Amino acid sequence: MKLKEFQRELQKKEIDLVFLRHPDPNLTYFIQASCSYGFLVVSRSSASLYLTELDLPPKVKGINNFILKKGWEKQVGRKDVKKVGINKSALPLSSFESLKKLFPKARFVDVTAILTSLRSEKTEEEKKYLKIACDVTSNALNALSNNINKIKTEQSAAIFLESFIRENDCSVGFPTIAAMGKNAAIPHHITSSQKLRKGFLLLDFGACYKNYNADMTRVLYLGKPTKQEKSVYNILLDAQQSTIEMVAEGKEYLNLDEFCRKKLGKHAKSFNHSLGHGIGVELHEEPFYKKGSKISKNHAFTIEPGIYYPGKFGLRIEDSLIFDGKTRILTKASKELVTLNYS
Repeated sequence: MKLKEFQRELQKKEIDLVFLRHPDPNLTYFIQASCSYGFLVVSRSSASLYLTELDLPPKVKGINNFILKKGWEKQVGRKDVKKVGINKSALPLSSFESLKKLFPKARFVDVTAILTSLRSEKTEEEKKYLKIACDVTSNALNALSNNINKIKTEQSAAIFLESFIRENDCSVGFPTIAAMGKNAAIPHHITSSQKLRKGFLLLDFGACYKNYNADMTRVLYLGKPTKQEKSVYNILLDAQQSTIEMVAEGKEYLNLDEFCRKKLGKHAKSFNHSLGHGIGVELHEEPFYKKGSKISKNHAFTIEPGIYYPGKFGLRIEDSLIFDGKTRILTKASKELVTLNYS
């Protein structure tokens, strides 16, 4: 993924090489695989991947594979290197100290901004992977709805969704949040043995296909909701859908956040987290909803407003989207309040 573009940036900034160490997500990005341990050395004209014999080396154009053995430092270390790029956000201090010994005359520079900029605009292949992950995620929810009377606890709901994901050529992107009733008022609720009963059931989960993560939240209602419960849900749904309609190239992400909170009206004070985040190799990556961050073509991100009333209930509606000149919602599961007979 964009190895040549990255190397051109190294040339412009006169960086001799960049060192990326597992578990840096940028390593996964470039080699398009996960590994148990290894590192990638990228120079202006070549790239070398060092893995232990425990991992199957990926076949990636432009990357040479080497077995990581004792004495690897002699292969990598060079006294003539003047400028080494590192990803400060992912490099342990102990590894940094080792690098200083390998390149004793080098100046170290942070290349995080270059990497995040490259990764924030998705390629066609990346968009394909994200779509597959989102399709599996949506299908998992539909399967759960059709089998809801076999599901007795939050944990069994999570297990059902994750089993479906694994059975459809994906891995689980992150631990599923299944939150019944008042548990859903905690945005990062840890799925428990709480029994399912009448009320809102919030499900926040996602499949991961070839290292690319989907992220979706839906709310089901077990039984028959009251007029007030329907009303609050529909306010949230209208705010989320209206915000999606506001997506446009060059618009600041924080403008979306501000717009959504205004749409929520009096409920905005019960919305206590960011409106969303970028998705890709990492579940949370650029673009983030922060000052100066603007929507650009081929950005992949979420829009996920919530309303949380502690001790009562919590609601969140989340979609994964791609903006490629048009806004494309990747998570296709219905957002209308699905009511299910439950016994």
